[in-house]
Amino acid sequence: MGAAIIVGGIVIAQLQPLFFPAQGSAESQQVDALFRFMFAIGGMIFLLVEGVLVYSILRYRVQPGDISDGPPIQGNTTLEFVWTLIPAIIVLVLTIYSWAVWSNTHSIKPNEHAVGAVGARFAWTFTYVIDQANLPSGVSIDQLDPEIAEDLRDGGIVFPYSQLATWVDKPVVVSMTTQDVNHAFWIPGMRVKQDLLAGRTTEVRFTPVEAGVYRIVCAELCGAGHGAMAGQVVTQLNDAGEEEQVLQGAWLIVYPDEATYRREFFEPEALHVLFPPEDPVLLGRQILASGEYPCATCHMLSDLNWATGNLGPNLNGIGDRADDRVPGLTAEEYIHQSIRDPFAYLVPGYGALMPQFDEEYMSEEDLNAIIAYLLSHTAAAN
Repeated sequence: MGAAIIVGGIVIAQLQPLFFPAQGSAESQQVDALFRFMFAIGGMIFLLVEGVLVYSILRYRVQPGDISDGPPIQGNTTLEFVWTLIPAIIVLVLTIYSWAVWSNTHSIKPNEHAVGAVGARFAWTFTYVIDQANLPSGVSIDQLDPEIAEDLRDGGIVFPYSQLATWVDKPVVVSMTTQDVNHAFWIPGMRVKQDLLAGRTTEVRFTPVEAGVYRIVCAELCGAGHGAMAGQVVTQLNDAGEEEQVLQGAWLIVYPDEATYRREFFEPEALHVLFPPEDPVLLGRQILASGEYPCATCHMLSDLNWATGNLGPNLNGIGDRADDRVPGLTAEEYIHQSIRDPFAYLVPGYGALMPQFDEEYMSEEDLNAIIAYLLSHTAAAN
């Protein structure tokens, strides 16, 4: 019977992959091995307890006509010692094993790819650094605007993006802060999860081993738009009028190698930052498209493929509505007030959910460019 229980526990442990997403990182392999070990122990205990119950029911069930009392049992010191010792040993083993896995998955790796992350209601924003050592191919510091060149020499330029990107076998460290309430950064495929705590910077580390797309989720209830902080796949029409599926929100994109990462993600985005458009409308569009500010999860805007936001007013055609929205305010003043002080006026039907974008969060230059872009959305322009 003991052999059957051991074999049964091992068999139960092999069912673990049915309940977990595919392994995407070196850390996921270690975490899954720990879970299989716990599944095996739990399975053995389950089979032992259920086996004793079934045996007792069959062996000691009352016989027809038997109305006598059962034998009086006062206790068994040896049995009590055994069933106390065995769980203590199991807990000790699990503690040591879990600590080893935690230490390995949280240890600092050489040459890590450092990315920043900001959680805000209701979106994730990731930040990357451009410095003199990783300029795009064919770009020299002498070609850049003097202010941008000075920033590069002074430690680099940070640019935001709505998705987390890296490549296979590259250790990643994500330094995370929250813009408002507590959030929880979770990538199921990487088996990493870490809370974002107000006033603190927390970190998570992982090393991807499989190229692909992995969903990022907020695992801490943070408000009415909490569900929008998970990556989604939406269907929309492309320029040819055909339906296509696109990624929206926060996703981890793992490229097969560094060359592909630079060619398909880093260099195109870096060029936008190093050579920003002079037209404020185009600059505003670039800022909003980058995901630096969490607007897409609450608002709809067809030009940027924001198709699911319904917590805030639809921004399509906002240039036509802004002039007469609030008496006494011009369109520019109304949008400026709506972003700096969103509670001053609420569009009927919508609640007070929008974060306040003060100058520490959104610069006046960014705000003016965003206003210019939003005002370009008129019926005549479309």
